[in-house]
Amino acid sequence: MEAFVNRVVTSQHKHNVHSTEEDIDESSAEGLRDALSYAKENPMLIQVPVLGTARKFWRLSDKATRISRKLALILESYHSAGRYLTAPLILPNVWIGSTGTVKLRGASFSAKGFVSIERMRDDYRHLFAVLVSLIETSGGVIANLPPDYREFLALLRKGAFTMKDEFFIVNHVALLPMENRTEVFLMLHDRIVNHLGRTDKAKKKRILCNLPYKNDWLDTARSNAEINKWVVNVKNEYKRTPIDLLRLNRNVRSHPHQYINDDIEETLYCEWPELLMVMEKMLHLVGELVDTGIANKFG
Repeated sequence: MEAFVNRVVTSQHKHNVHSTEEDIDESSAEGLRDALSYAKENPMLIQVPVLGTARKFWRLSDKATRISRKLALILESYHSAGRYLTAPLILPNVWIGSTGTVKLRGASFSAKGFVSIERMRDDYRHLFAVLVSLIETSGGVIANLPPDYREFLALLRKGAFTMKDEFFIVNHVALLPMENRTEVFLMLHDRIVNHLGRTDKAKKKRILCNLPYKNDWLDTARSNAEINKWVVNVKNEYKRTPIDLLRLNRNVRSHPHQYINDDIEETLYCEWPELLMVMEKMLHLVGELVDTGIANKFG
């Protein structure tokens, strides 16, 4: 039994908030345009100045992360209904609205033989190819991708995941809008430092031991004129420990200096682009990610 996305198909899994019907209803396609023409006029990879330095950093635009996640959610919705793509997803199947709305046309899904993880893995490999094509069509150079989005793409391409990992894929922090990263950091920080600090110190220690930037994070903070405001003249001096890396990031977000620039979240991302990604990945590995509520923070 196949479902074609040029007509409305009602998901049997009504509990799934990302409904299949919503993603494929072409009766509301007004304002959508094919992904190829959209990408040619909307850069997906943008270069931004790093506040407090003379450097620049490449990151995905918020529309690009929204499009990436929406496509992943469409696949996840079909997988929840026990269906998979009957042919590789290709760029002409993707239609995009001005705000990053995404619909599919001309793709088909089937429930026949959906018993193997390889069906799911193949769908995400097709998504990998579509996303790379979108970025390159928009003028982006793959070598310039930030490390968290590179890891997201590598996860799709390699397919080294199980069905229980799909939550992690569609809620990967590389797909967060920039304005929501602070809230997510604070949520994950609370889960690691406070919740696990009370309930499971072994999990907390495992996460802290795997955080990146062990040897140079404090040097990075001191060399950034903006972030250094939180480092100098503090009562509780920072040490080169993982817990203090988290403490500094929390303090920057929670205790802004007077006249703080609105781009401080972007600056933290540019200086430590792998930090939030590793926090999320480790929480997933120890079975704590779902309970953080991260799925509600993607806008």
